[in-house]
Amino acid sequence: MIYLVTDSTACLTRREANELRALVVPMHYIKDGRETYPEGFIEDWQPEPGQSLTGYSTAQASSAAFLDIFDRLKEQGHEALCLTISSRLSGTYANALKAAEETGPCVQVVDSRTTAGAMYLMLAKAREMFDVGATLQECFERLKLLRKQTRTLFTLQEMGPLRRSGRLGFVRSSVSTLLNQRPLLTLSDGSVVSHSLARGKQDQQRMLLQGLTGKPGEVIVQQCGDEERADSLAACLTEKGLRVTQRRIGIVLAIHLGTPILSTAWVEESPEGAD
Repeated sequence: MIYLVTDSTACLTRREANELRALVVPMHYIKDGRETYPEGFIEDWQPEPGQSLTGYSTAQASSAAFLDIFDRLKEQGHEALCLTISSRLSGTYANALKAAEETGPCVQVVDSRTTAGAMYLMLAKAREMFDVGATLQECFERLKLLRKQTRTLFTLQEMGPLRRSGRLGFVRSSVSTLLNQRPLLTLSDGSVVSHSLARGKQDQQRMLLQGLTGKPGEVIVQQCGDEERADSLAACLTEKGLRVTQRRIGIVLAIHLGTPILSTAWVEESPEGAD
């Protein structure tokens, strides 16, 4: 059997992990520099209204944790395809790759160049391929193409947490405060960069709707601490005839992004020749 392995920023529920036959390696979060907790499944943490994550930090999934899973699968005669958060956002991919090199060719590791909802869509595609008989190598090559078609747009309340995290690419420093203008951000080849500017919450929603490209088959609406706007955005997308899945963002990403967060993720229709 071929298992999927991923890190907890894929924001899976227990049920989803079971359906995908996916094993989840936890990232960790640290409170006040002292207490360390593993990030579990998405239902294991619920943001409280107005909760501040100031004083929290995070730690990447370790090589040892990946190696433990890879070794157990190898001993049981299985193979594994591992999909991680973008290497430009975390050292998790490097840790998974190191563990895979120690395990052998029964494990392949893909840098998703994304995270959260887009990772979930890639994992779902991988499971679909394996269920119809694709080999480990075939799926490995397909996911490297698929990551070029994944898209993510997201909005933040304020830019401070992301700037402090050091995960931010090019975004003008003034846009988060000038005349109530807020940036829409995106992931470009795995890095967080500016997409466009919106003025106020209604304009943010309008631009999230307009930002969809490539005739997506499914759109993920994902949020943390912003259920009302997520419901509104999902309803608008559904009215346009799109298939919409709502998901929640976990604590590790929330620490780096601040709350509330509202995002969309999708996979563009395959360009000619991509398959």
